[in-house]
Amino acid sequence: MSSRPLDTAPAAWSRYEAVLAGLDGPGRLLAAVELSETVREVRLAGIRSRHPGLSVREAIARLVAEDHGVELPR
Repeated sequence: MSSRPLDTAPAAWSRYEAVLAGLDGPGRLLAAVELSETVREVRLAGIRSRHPGLSVREAIARLVAEDHGVELPR
């Protein structure tokens, strides 16, 4: 499939590829959506830890600005 990330053991990567190969189209889509949501949550947590004074809305606005280069109205 794709190249193994350097921080992933070969056995773990083989297992990951085997799991993906066993998924049908909707299963792969669900896995991708869940992974995207998890990454967004981790990034949002990072923003909030670096800027503890931000409200949730302000942290989300920073995330949107990072992702899309769009400043949300305050």
